Amino acid sequence: MSSYKPELQVSARNLEEVKRLAHAGADAIFVGNQQFANRQPGDFSLIEIKEATEWLHSQGKKIYVMVNAIYHNEHLESLPTYLKDLEQLKIDGIVAGDQSIYQILRDIKCSLPLTWDPETLSTNYQTLNFWAQRGLSRATLSNELSLDAVIKIKENVHFPIEMQIHGMTNIFHSKRKLVRNYYAQIDETYDRSKTRFIKENRKPETHYPIFEDLNGTHIMSNEDLAMIEYLDQIIDAKIDGLYIEGILKTIDYNEKIVALYREAIDTYLADPAAFETKKTAFKQMIADTQPDDRQLNTGFYFKEQIY
Repeated sequence: MSSYKPELQVSARNLEEVKRLAHAGADAIFVGNQQFANRQPGDFSLIEIKEATEWLHSQGKKIYVMVNAIYHNEHLESLPTYLKDLEQLKIDGIVAGDQSIYQILRDIKCSLPLTWDPETLSTNYQTLNFWAQRGLSRATLSNELSLDAVIKIKENVHFPIEMQIHGMTNIFHSKRKLVRNYYAQIDETYDRSKTRFIKENRKPETHYPIFEDLNGTHIMSNEDLAMIEYLDQIIDAKIDGLYIEGILKTIDYNEKIVALYREAIDTYLADPAAFETKKTAFKQMIADTQPDDRQLNTGFYFKEQIY
């Protein structure tokens, strides 16, 4: 194997989780403030981001800050100052998907490395090459792509590529706070700490978690993505960033999942034959960690997308 080593990435809700996931083997932690970020498990202040950055850098780890909201005019008033503050903290980069980020960074002469994550729009290499000419440093690929398409994109770009390998995926986003509005309509108090679900009458076993933040309502997938048994194909393609989505999971769960993927990645890099021998065991350990009400699948990586 070459000196190539993928970056194992995961989201975190607070400073405790930042440290536990880094100790478990994550190379990079994703955090965000709800004013500027969609679907973040936590709500980090600048002071907390500063503390997380200093600690992670002392451990040889990286930190990326999500600024992936869909910007409205009110965002444009406060986002430039926020970005300059993040630049002063020496974070390793930001993650954004609103196209205005390119003009904003240019206007304020901000040198923060940009990971481009427009979600469902990052589906071909020419689109990504277009935005690379305008300043992206890395790109996160759409979850609707097949693994073959991911590999094809990697072969046709000259910057780091990231993909999700585990956890929930977002399937719907509304800027409206639908759950809060519903509780207000029926004159009841909304408790954000409780997870709510959408169920299908014809499929009683399904339940789509609802996550609501300052930027609206997000409906998450019925199953969790799990690609641990296909890490050999992903690593052979030299995908640069492997992301674990930790939203709506406990810290204990995320810690175990990160540790398992860390072991699996390191095993394959050191000895592909050993990984092949342990592949079934890795898959079973993931299944044993999984909550009973959350099934596992491989998303669209091996399934044709039908519209």
